[in-house]
Amino acid sequence: MNAMNPYGPPPEFRTGPPAPPIDPVRHLDPAEVQPWPGLLAVDVGAEWAVSSVRRLTAPMRSTASGALLDEASFTLQRAVVPERALDPEENPGLPVADRLRRRFRVVLPQGSVPVTEDEPCRIGPVPGRCDRFRERTGDGLQAFIVSADTGEVDAAGSPVGVVVAVSGPPSRYETVASTGWSLATAVAPGRPWREWVAPEPWQWSETLQLDAGDRTVVATAEETWARDLDEWTQQVFTRAPFLRGMRVLGDRPVRIDGLLEARMHRFDWQPSGRGRMLTNVVVGVRDGIGFQLVMELSFHTEAALSATLDDVLPAVRLG
Repeated sequence: MNAMNPYGPPPEFRTGPPAPPIDPVRHLDPAEVQPWPGLLAVDVGAEWAVSSVRRLTAPMRSTASGALLDEASFTLQRAVVPERALDPEENPGLPVADRLRRRFRVVLPQGSVPVTEDEPCRIGPVPGRCDRFRERTGDGLQAFIVSADTGEVDAAGSPVGVVVAVSGPPSRYETVASTGWSLATAVAPGRPWREWVAPEPWQWSETLQLDAGDRTVVATAEETWARDLDEWTQQVFTRAPFLRGMRVLGDRPVRIDGLLEARMHRFDWQPSGRGRMLTNVVVGVRDGIGFQLVMELSFHTEAALSATLDDVLPAVRLG
């Protein structure tokens, strides 16, 4: 209440310009940025192209009275990808860093329009390039993408690139351009490129994608409020696409290194406008960390008849 007039409007309803929102990550405290080695690991042969994808989501802004703003999130998505994991028909002939920068435009807010392209920059010790984007209906900047060739090759000799896509509301772009840039161009010194850094208390998820030509397997670890396997399984299936015409083909316990309990669900279903898909999903949870391993195949391909996750499961570890 207003101390001088107990019947007056509360501070948030007073006339005059509102106080600017409070942004808890406007200034990045270096002490809060820690190495992020990750929890997921795989030990597979050179026939698999392994890509690492990590996502950070910043704490939300709030009003002076503490109410959270209803706005798009401020996120960073970073991928370390061997060239052979990319679609050979997408931008062939370009260096892996340029192909990644173009490929990752799909993760930006819908309608993002490039403002500048191919600006020189650096990601850690290596030279890179940057594209910046604005919203379609205005002049406000809202995103940027940086990429670089790491100078490394994977187990099959394929060049490895790194790309980071960063986006947020145009009204928050000052933070996106400062805090986002510091994180996007940071590396974990002396560590493999797939490792990164993460500030507290940002939300995170990490993914390893394994491509073997005839099949793709995606392992993900993320924070969750689920208290047990049943609750986590429900959460995974609730946010999945609508599984039209789903037919359950199996459900059994499996072993994943680092989990006390995990189950594999096998089913086929009918996506809209496509042929039937065969899906294998392994789910597990541990101490607030949800794990899932997914493989999807066209139900009518030769691989679908024989491919399972049983040969991959022993190679996956949740640290």
